[in-house]
This record gives sequence, structure tokens and C-alpha cells, in this order.
Amino acid sequence: MKKGIKLLSIVAFVGLLLVGVQSASASTTTYSVKSGRQYNSRVIKSKGWRLWNKPYVKGAKSVRKAGNLAGKLMQVNQVAKKGQTAYFQLSRRGYNYGWINATAVKLPTSYVLPYTYTSQLSPTYAPNACEAASLKMALSVKGIATKTSLKTIINRMPKAKTPNKGFVGNPYTESRPGETRTIYPAPLTKYAKTYDQLATNITGASKVQLIREVKRGNAVVFAGAWRMQQQRPYHVLTLVGYKHGKFLVADPYMKKGWPNKVYWTSTRNFMTVYHSRHSRAITIR
Repeated sequence: MKKGIKLLSIVAFVGLLLVGVQSASASTTTYSVKSGRQYNSRVIKSKGWRLWNKPYVKGAKSVRKAGNLAGKLMQVNQVAKKGQTAYFQLSRRGYNYGWINATAVKLPTSYVLPYTYTSQLSPTYAPNACEAASLKMALSVKGIATKTSLKTIINRMPKAKTPNKGFVGNPYTESRPGETRTIYPAPLTKYAKTYDQLATNITGASKVQLIREVKRGNAVVFAGAWRMQQQRPYHVLTLVGYKHGKFLVADPYMKKGWPNKVYWTSTRNFMTVYHSRHSRAITIR
């Protein structure tokens, strides 16, 4: 009789252990996780918030406090939801900083992407390499090719007799009057994919689409004009920011001492010049 009671007690104890294990396992799998690339970028509200190695559950490890990340634009990589609770996996310049409670972040009023400026005139003098310099700036937002020289990006670019297939002309010399040396979005996108598989040809993108790309943390390489002045020749630049009624443009055709290498222009002026250049654009995602 005592043996039977003891056996029943052991069985009950093992059963409780199994229930506990199942409950613990369930607590780590109740989040629904999906891509966050369709979400607008966020900024962390204050320094004290913690980032975790996974959406918070018992046993999750703190990766770091927000600290100097507070107030900086962060891209949303993934979103995890459990009931009314949500966590965002955040990155900046391609580096994953971890998961943070959705209540710790907010939408900014001004989106300025974390780019690194590149000039096509200094230190490498390549007056017809605006596409390569603009691409390098766009890639820098994702932390890609930051240690790759502009000269390398220029020299690896496909060359052809027509811009529909590759870059036409010598990027290291001045153009002759009436000559346009360039590469169009289709071959430029194909080349960009050697650095970023998600590079996409968005030629024809509307103002709403361009704003959406920037808000989601994606720089856009586009056809425009120097200083975005309609009367200037064909030129390629990088779209790196947006706020109400204005786009932030990084112009690679600038020397070291020239001011306003990166400047705000009205969305109206931007779209006028952009459309006059056949709305050519690619985005780095």
C-alpha cells in the first residue's frame, strides 16, 4: 500500500514538472514575430530604456541601456506582438541593437538617415562619378561598403556603350559640351545588388512612395540636378531625409570647402526636377 502511494506521488511530481516545462516553453513562444521593414523608423524616447536579446520574457538578457541611442533614428527590423504588448527589434547603420518595448519609442517629426557624406571631387576627383558617389552614400545608411573606397565602387561599375546596360564614358574626366555620361537605374540596380541584395529599381516612384522609403530608413539614389536647380545639367544625388514639405538631399558634386553639401529643398521643387529627369531612382533597403 505504501509503495503504491509512493509511486503515485512520484508520477504526480513528474507530471507537475512536465506542466512547468510546458508553461515555460509556452511563455517563450507566445509572441507573434514578423518583419518590421514596413514600419516607419522610430526614435527612442530616453536614455533609461533597456534593449533585450529577444522580445522580453522571463530569462531574457539585457543587451544595453538606450544611452546615446536616445533621440537617434532607428530602423525597425522585426516586430513581436503578444496581446497588447509589442517589441521592436531596432538597428542603425545595419547594426542590430536588440529588442525594445514599443512604448519606449516614438515617431519623429523629421527623418534624417544616418548617412556618411561622399564627394566625387575630393579626395578622388571623378567629376562624372555622381552615380557611384551617391550609391556609396546610400549604402552607408545600412553600414554597407563603409570601408570600400569610392574609386573601387567606380571601377567595379559595369561599363557599356549605352546607359541602359552600363556606365557610358570616363568618370574621371570632364564631359564635353552636350555630353551626358551616366548609367540608368536598371544596370545600376543590378550593380547595387552586389553590395545590397535588397536594392530595388523604383523608377517612376511618386512623392508618397519616396517619402515612404525615407521614413522606413531607406536612402534613394535619384536623377536630378546640381543644387536641385532645374536649369542645371543632368546629375545624380542621394535622398537622405524628409520632414513636412521638404526633402533632404546629399549632393556629391561638392569640394571640401564648399558649403551646404547636404540641404533641404521643398518637395514641390524636388518633384519638378525629379520628374524632368524621367523620375529615375533606386532605393537601398
